[in-house]
Amino acid sequence: MRRQLCTILSTIVGLVAASCSYIKLQQVPATTADDWIMYGGTIERTNVAKTVVKPPLALVWEYDASAGFSPYSAAIAESLLFIGNLQGEVHIVHAATGKGIGAYDFGSAIVGTPVIDGSTMYVALTREEENLISYNLTNGAIAWKKKIDDIETSPLLVGKRLYLTTLQGKLMCVEKHNGETAWTYEVPVNARTRMIRSSPASDSSIVVFGCDDGNIYAVGIENGRLRWTAQTGASVVASPSIRNGKVFVGSLDRNFYAFDVSTGKLIWKQSLGGMIYASQAIGEHSVYVGTAGRNVYCLDAETGGIVWKATTNDVINAAPLLSGDALYVGSIDKTLYAYDATTGDVLWKYAVDGRIKTMPIASKHFLFVLVEDRTVMAFRHSEGK
Repeated sequence: MRRQLCTILSTIVGLVAASCSYIKLQQVPATTADDWIMYGGTIERTNVAKTVVKPPLALVWEYDASAGFSPYSAAIAESLLFIGNLQGEVHIVHAATGKGIGAYDFGSAIVGTPVIDGSTMYVALTREEENLISYNLTNGAIAWKKKIDDIETSPLLVGKRLYLTTLQGKLMCVEKHNGETAWTYEVPVNARTRMIRSSPASDSSIVVFGCDDGNIYAVGIENGRLRWTAQTGASVVASPSIRNGKVFVGSLDRNFYAFDVSTGKLIWKQSLGGMIYASQAIGEHSVYVGTAGRNVYCLDAETGGIVWKATTNDVINAAPLLSGDALYVGSIDKTLYAYDATTGDVLWKYAVDGRIKTMPIASKHFLFVLVEDRTVMAFRHSEGK
């Protein structure tokens, strides 16, 4: 397998590559309000874009990322798109032009979104001897690497620490500057299955995640002590979101839940008729979620009541993205949909050549879509119909 791969393309964006053993940026990416430095956009994982991309859209560019993608998406810092793929590579692409800046092959599949923290990129690998990696983007070297079981979720960065869930039933807290373990929480051994396929979210006080045992767990962010658990009727593989004092998450039991963030008390649950694999987008008053039953729902965030429902032609496998008044949803039916977030009307749709199993993201008025055929697509508002 290729261990390192690089392409020297544009000095305009500030890449220096002395050899194909690393990639190296001349300047630290300056994070802006539009950026998407980790999965979900924020530590609460609300999946709400900080930029408005208004449909209809026009295709601006396409990029071949050499392998497919997980349901998690890319990261954006300043003008650069950081794309992890299932072959173990992170590609850096100029967000406005689609020009490849470089790539690094870490050796094992990357499921979770890379985390961009100034000059540092944190990457979690599924199965590798040392599978949590801190990579320095300005000197082109690995700062540290650490073995943390098997990771098929997205790392969470809060302050000076990283939080990761593993298939072995652990939530681990790691110091970002050296990779040392601060604490570990383990799902009880008497659970029927301890696998964690749900990425953690936080409100800066607790870290919350779902588990294959059907429970939601909340632990203290500083010490990893259990605060509360809440039960659903089946495995929880979707990542939770936190907003306005509630934890929102869907379960494979076909129900969507809202729990009190402080106590774990059930506030409401709503049956959606299909298993829920994907995370949700959380607006100020509405929750948007897609299901394996092909439907997209808008729920009232306070009551759980169904505000509207729209139907695609196949399973929805990844989280929707809320951008202004538009809700963007990718489907296995090889179509990208834009719905009116208030009414559920279809505003625009676009057929692609592969299934969309990865959530779209947006920055600086561009919408980025990762397609299963390994294509990255960038769209921008167009006045045309």
